[in-house]
Amino acid sequence: MKIKLKAYAKLNLLLDITGIMPNGYHYLDNVTQSVDIGDVLTVTAEKSGQFSCHITCDRSDIPTDERNIVYKAAKKFCDKAGFNISCDTDIEKHVPLMGGMGGSSVDGAGTLFALNRIFDNPLSEEELLRLGEEIGADVPLCYVGGTLYSYSSPESVGTEAINTDTNAVFLCIQPDFSCNTGAAYKLYDKAPIPPYGKTAQYLDKLKNGGVISACQDQYNIFTLLYNDNRIEEIKAELIRAGAVASEMTGSGSVVFGIFETFEKAEAAKAEISRKYSNIFTCKPIDKGIIIL
Repeated sequence: MKIKLKAYAKLNLLLDITGIMPNGYHYLDNVTQSVDIGDVLTVTAEKSGQFSCHITCDRSDIPTDERNIVYKAAKKFCDKAGFNISCDTDIEKHVPLMGGMGGSSVDGAGTLFALNRIFDNPLSEEELLRLGEEIGADVPLCYVGGTLYSYSSPESVGTEAINTDTNAVFLCIQPDFSCNTGAAYKLYDKAPIPPYGKTAQYLDKLKNGGVISACQDQYNIFTLLYNDNRIEEIKAELIRAGAVASEMTGSGSVVFGIFETFEKAEAAKAEISRKYSNIFTCKPIDKGIIIL
């Protein structure tokens, strides 16, 4: 059986490290928004006596062996479902890699979704989300999609779907440099930054007023940790072009501006594209995956 689907990217509207876990990982506050740019996956699979996963991709720089998250997701699925499969997955890549938009996570989420549908849903959504967590922290967020607030602390861990007015258009710029996430976490570990004091205020504005209303309180701790003038310049350039707010997504390096209308975002894109080649608009959506 074959399934073709689109797995959507995400932007982090707010991202904060709130502490260090005993195992060295980090507690996070995280607000994500799915956007209408996504990878197209075509998955063909059947039961088999031996596990195999063949991957093709339109990007030659993406590995197509066991290093690919599609392979990892397929193997996790089989181990949990209790049977082997032979699967072929083609990836049509649209989500930027190493940009903080879930560039690989969307493919992991899409693979879990497709295989569960192909084999008549042997796993519950809760089980799929747990498998996703084992593959990567953003995989469950990309699977569920929409506007989500996820949090972790010594007291509680959870994810809350937020029903909000997604009254915004995003203009995204992927610069010609990447960010060192591991180095940023090490900087935090040496000198932790106090938790952001406006998360509750941001969530209240988001729930009651929408993305535009809340955007002045958006925050990304990685912007502070990197302390990179190049990121700050892109943020400032988006503001000068008419964005009501701008920030980096995830651990970078994509920077996005929030605009009130598509026309304003497109006008800014026309102006800024003379300086940045990888620039695109996207809109909020309320889902993570759709079947095509």
